[in-house]
Amino acid sequence: MNTARSWLLALLFVLASAGQSAGAECPDTGALFDAFYKDADIFEQAMAKAETIAPATARLSGITVPHHLLADHLMAQGMKLTAGHRYRRIILLFPDHFRTLKQPFGTVRHGFETVLDPVEIDAEPVNALLARADLGIEENCALSSDHGLRSLLPFISQLHSQTPIVPIAVSIRSTRADWERLAEALQPLMDDETLIVQSTDFSHYLPHHVARQRDQQTLNILSSGSLDDLARLVQPDHLDTLGAMYVHLAVQSRTKSATPQVLANENMQQYTDAFVAETTSYMIVGFVPDDGTELKSLPGNATYYFAGDTFFGRAMTPALSDADAADRVEAAVREATGGLPMVVNLEGVLLPDVPSVLDEMVLAMPRDLALEWFKRMNVAAVGLANNHTSDIGETGLAETVRTLNENGIPWFGQGGRLDFPGLTVVGLTDIDSNATRKADLIDADLLDRLLVEDAETPVLAFVHWGREYLTEPGPRESHLADEMRRRGVAAIIGAHPHRASTGIKALGGGDTAMLYSLGNFLFDQRSDKSSGALAKVTVFPQGTIFVRQIAIPNLFETAGSND
Repeated sequence: MNTARSWLLALLFVLASAGQSAGAECPDTGALFDAFYKDADIFEQAMAKAETIAPATARLSGITVPHHLLADHLMAQGMKLTAGHRYRRIILLFPDHFRTLKQPFGTVRHGFETVLDPVEIDAEPVNALLARADLGIEENCALSSDHGLRSLLPFISQLHSQTPIVPIAVSIRSTRADWERLAEALQPLMDDETLIVQSTDFSHYLPHHVARQRDQQTLNILSSGSLDDLARLVQPDHLDTLGAMYVHLAVQSRTKSATPQVLANENMQQYTDAFVAETTSYMIVGFVPDDGTELKSLPGNATYYFAGDTFFGRAMTPALSDADAADRVEAAVREATGGLPMVVNLEGVLLPDVPSVLDEMVLAMPRDLALEWFKRMNVAAVGLANNHTSDIGETGLAETVRTLNENGIPWFGQGGRLDFPGLTVVGLTDIDSNATRKADLIDADLLDRLLVEDAETPVLAFVHWGREYLTEPGPRESHLADEMRRRGVAAIIGAHPHRASTGIKALGGGDTAMLYSLGNFLFDQRSDKSSGALAKVTVFPQGTIFVRQIAIPNLFETAGSND
């Protein structure tokens, strides 16, 4: 057996069974299950690894964390995020690792001693769930030995002292109909003082290059929020408790309008230089109401924001000329991005002086104004693959490129590629300039620009396509999206329609996340005609990404323009 694999699997076995070998017998009435782990240092050292992690300022309604103590730093970080608020109860969803359940779900009526402090049961909801004959839940004291439950209890005892739990084990044999019943049963418990903790490890028993693919599929489906797509994932290739993930997502969306925010994605291969043939992946997923609240990224990740149509000419120039108006716009942008790097789709030509006689549909903008705003918004790169960068012909494009180069601003045009740390971005446009009005420009050769030498680096296609004001892809765009998916892109982010799409879709079972249209970013159109969004892309060191759509106000109106 591979030495590294032997060491990792042996460590996991020791950590998972570090306590007594508990049987199926329940304690006496009123008594607690004995402590499972015996070494407090395991958990105290884990908490020390999360010392620099601040509790989230927003009240989380749910958190997904690993249960392998090999990823103890992620367990501690995820639980630390929940520590800034008091909760009345914690619903703890975990897998039935040893398949002891005869029913779809199981729980216990007794609390737990831990190597630190005890954790009690919230008896009323536990008894109410057990009383429901239609739910398919059994009392099963053998669950008290499951590390999916036990490894999290010491963290709960320290970070949520005296908060009782509702432990629910989910059988790998349970079905979507079972999950729907459990989600319905848990919804009445989801008040503002209830936290769901989902104990889940992700891809299992795969070499890292395959695990990374499975993780990306899972991440893209979490981006979409689609329960239908989620239900089609495979246990244990994607995760070890699909039912818990489904129930968690369903309850959060239906009771809190909360959406998943993936804050970490790692694989055990990252913890050793030796090859591991059968790995396990880990994620931290936070849930907060979808009201614009964004959880801060964790150390080690990179975050980029992608913005749609960006233009500083025509009516945008006077709209930003007032200092107060400009400050309002900058504040709105920084509230959305936190000042993190941005990639913008620059619609038009940068000129030292913009002629006053230009046709309205020839987009040119003051060079100095654009450069000022690139600094104010922390623009890391500019996309020139669109239908307006050649509005004044080759000389206008050359002037734009010269300005960007002289000011050290990276850019990409048709088929161009930029490599960011951990992420490759390729620009494509299917539409030529208004002077020629050519369309259907993306061919096989351009699509092949999406193929990269290093398959460990995710590729994002930044695409200008579609028809104005239509927020769903037509047959042409659907065909192109599938061709991009076949070339292995992790995400497709689009622009041109001036209106933002209503969400992210997962293509091909999660192979690719597609945000069809970002709509406008800075553009002189009002909200009765246009809308906009940002794409927040979190890049994880293992070679995966997570995409979120972030709503933004109409920045033209934020500037106070009456045009």
